[in-house]
Amino acid sequence: MRLKILALLVSLCSAEALAADKLVIISPHRKSIQEEYIPVFKQYYKDQFKADLEVDWIDQGGTSNDLRFISSKFSTNAKTSGVDIFWGGGTAAFLELQRDKLLDKFTPSAALQKSLPELAAGVPMYDKSRTWYATAMSSFGIFYNKRLISLEKLAEPKTWEDLANPRFLNKISLADPRHSGSAGSMNTIILQSLGWDKGWEVLTAQGGNNRQWTHSSSDPIKAVVAGDASIAPAIDFYAMAKIADLGKDNLGFALPEGKTVLDPDPAAILKGAPNRKVAERFMEWVLGADAQAILVLPKGAAGGPRQEALARMAVNTETYAKTDGKRIESIINPFQQKNFLKIDNNKAATLKRPLDDLIGALLIDTHKDLKTAWERIIKNGAKPADLAELAKMPVTEAELITLAAKWDDNVFRNETINKWVAFARAKYQKLGGSTH
Repeated sequence: MRLKILALLVSLCSAEALAADKLVIISPHRKSIQEEYIPVFKQYYKDQFKADLEVDWIDQGGTSNDLRFISSKFSTNAKTSGVDIFWGGGTAAFLELQRDKLLDKFTPSAALQKSLPELAAGVPMYDKSRTWYATAMSSFGIFYNKRLISLEKLAEPKTWEDLANPRFLNKISLADPRHSGSAGSMNTIILQSLGWDKGWEVLTAQGGNNRQWTHSSSDPIKAVVAGDASIAPAIDFYAMAKIADLGKDNLGFALPEGKTVLDPDPAAILKGAPNRKVAERFMEWVLGADAQAILVLPKGAAGGPRQEALARMAVNTETYAKTDGKRIESIINPFQQKNFLKIDNNKAATLKRPLDDLIGALLIDTHKDLKTAWERIIKNGAKPADLAELAKMPVTEAELITLAAKWDDNVFRNETINKWVAFARAKYQKLGGSTH
């Protein structure tokens, strides 16, 4: 009997030792974020709370796919998705989650709140409802291979309009916004900074210059680094990390002056989070000065990343004070910046899904026809009238906003997309076959 009791006690102790707290995160962040942050958080968790932690990391292949995954989960169980944290993907994604009432309130400790300003360059760092918080700040610009640009005797790109230059035919790499949240954000920036008509001329010519569309926002970066493409519109941290590793003589990054944004990259606790207490602990930690330092310090620095520079702007003011003189040279302090475009985030969130589908229909699913038409226009001298015809739209911005209200109706959505594809094909085939 004593042996049985002893065996039972040993069994219970073993089960208790094996038991671990759990956290489920869904994120479009690149793998280096996961590899740098999760081990550090697990060690912090063990030291602070005397418990092991198991972290499940979900990524469906980009922000848009992650949003669809969460929406699908809630459609089968309105109380919980089974996921605790949604981390990364830009403001528009979190406005969409908030609109659908899929986020829960979280209030940081009073001590932490002192180093989390409400605004940076006029941009909100957290929502007033305290459902989401910026965990990093991003800007968007143009990443390019300096050596290739020099060999091709081309001027380095500085503006969004430069991406429409016929000299960059087949030299640009772009990601599909239906899979990449950052690609969608850059399309929104171009349209809001240049206006609907001029913005579409740039997007269309840029699409014609594109080699091929990729699913992941990191693939165009890889193409520029490998020399398979000369240019890629890029989120700053992808570009800065590569420049930090490979040098300013090889790679460059330009922020179009006055025509790019400072965009929060938030995290939030999802409604009905199954591991709520752990999720709160993660939010408190990831917003803290020490965790934020991982973003701004070079690889190998004390308190910095171990394998790869992340090169992101931190959101904690204490982090900037602690890392002064130690940060990666290219990192700017967003609390000291003013020259950024302020976009209408509510309009961006409303238009996100129909705009991604419109770009898919006009520039991606009909890419072969677009390229044929664009190459013919270039041969004929790239006349402004021809570019205006190439960029002709089936809807105005106001009409697309109206359509957005019906976008959850899949029958309507698919019928509309099919009409857009037919419109684009007819337009491109007419231009591609003409001799002018």
